[in-house]
Amino acid sequence: MFIIVIKFLEDLALDINLNYQFKTRIYSGSSLKKNAKIILTKKQSHKIINVLRMKTDDDILIFNNISGEWIGKINITNSKVCVICINLSKDPKIEKGPYLVFSPLKQSRTDWLIEKSTECGVETFLPSLMKRTVVRKINRDRFQNNAIGAAEQSGRLSIPNIESLRTFKEQINFCVKKNKTIIFCDEMRLAPLISDFNKTLNPSEIAIVVGPEGGFDDNERDYVQTNIEDLIECSIGPRIYRAETAALVALALFQ
Repeated sequence: MFIIVIKFLEDLALDINLNYQFKTRIYSGSSLKKNAKIILTKKQSHKIINVLRMKTDDDILIFNNISGEWIGKINITNSKVCVICINLSKDPKIEKGPYLVFSPLKQSRTDWLIEKSTECGVETFLPSLMKRTVVRKINRDRFQNNAIGAAEQSGRLSIPNIESLRTFKEQINFCVKKNKTIIFCDEMRLAPLISDFNKTLNPSEIAIVVGPEGGFDDNERDYVQTNIEDLIECSIGPRIYRAETAALVALALFQ
């Protein structure tokens, strides 16, 4: 019996491997429908032709949250790629998730933060100027490109919103107007733990707030304590994390 079970599992694994084919996913803001012909951007065409080495008639997935995800065929002409939509593979849907208020970091670390937070389901990024913020300018186009790449890789349909860079108070008040519960992740607190709340809160109804390098200023703590009613002040854990790590630890709990 044991040998029969092992043989069955081996055959099942082989069957899965034979039937599963990874398909490249690519985002497009165009309206997608059966037989629609979508011209990809120069950057996307370069990736398809020169990086992925794809050919005419290769399968591809093209998606957005309005039209859903479509199986398509690519057609390459003079270094330009056109995708012809064949069949719908995922229905369109609204993907709600947490907001993230964060302080911009050095370029590579912010790139990592945007990418991984997108994979963890962030709906809206709110870059914030805090007292100890070091990087005081952002490149929203770069943020958007990182988010698109992460959405393509992770299977989500929507691309997160990237809000303008604003002050800490402005971003907090933006979240309050959207009726979000503010999850204030403070490295100076030991309790309560953020994990005490993740099972009772809807991820689409919260805004996670993480501090900059060096942590929150006392005035920022005073502001949320004095002005925000729907507030949860909490600890992420016993360690002091880097800013981008703190965001990912908090987000992972609310997927």
